[in-house]
Amino acid sequence: MKTTATKSQVQQAIDNVNKKHGYKIEFNRADQSGKWFNFTIKSKSGIPGARISHSGRNLACASWHAHGYLFDELLEINPDAVIHSNGLMIDSNGGNWIDKNVGPTCSPAYFSELSIL
Repeated sequence: MKTTATKSQVQQAIDNVNKKHGYKIEFNRADQSGKWFNFTIKSKSGIPGARISHSGRNLACASWHAHGYLFDELLEINPDAVIHSNGLMIDSNGGNWIDKNVGPTCSPAYFSELSIL
């Protein structure tokens, strides 16, 4: 993902999400490239804020809900921020909470169904 928000604003949004939802998400990648702050987030597997694969395996990845809550928090902290994630532009005008099928054709599974809440 990349955003026009600062690293400290993204960190504050992560801290807010962790506190509000009992998650333990953190940066997996965090670097600055010009005006863009590039980052990915992760979570320990098998806990709230993480996700499972379409086959049911626990993953050390942040869930769809964790990403959505993070984007909401970040846009509350910096309403002018622009976020690019998963091929979508997310800003205060919308683009957040768009679900996507990530399962095989024979067994569809949506990101929202794979979150550990």
